[in-house]
Amino acid sequence: MKYVLFVTVFTIMAVSLFVPQSSWSQVHGIDGTWYFGEKPLTVEIYDSGWRFSVTNETGQRADGKALNADVIYLPSENITGHIEVEATIIEWSDGTFWSRESFTGPEPPNLPE
Repeated sequence: MKYVLFVTVFTIMAVSLFVPQSSWSQVHGIDGTWYFGEKPLTVEIYDSGWRFSVTNETGQRADGKALNADVIYLPSENITGHIEVEATIIEWSDGTFWSRESFTGPEPPNLPE
């Protein structure tokens, strides 16, 4: 049973790498500097908005895809992010946030309710 589950999950992940871009969407306005708390991140959009890359403060890079104009996916972390407040906050499915401004505490100020 564990083997079947593993193979199924692996197959789904492998197939998702080869899904044509037309099944993804485009995202705009998220390029530039973001902050995870006080730690800066750089987001760069490429492939006409279909994909993006994130570089953290230590220089590590991760690539992501746009699911639609408001939702992005970061496969290396297996999380989705919802872009809010005119692209000034990204709320991730793991409960963390990125903000255009540095912040202290668990979440940035001025979150939508």
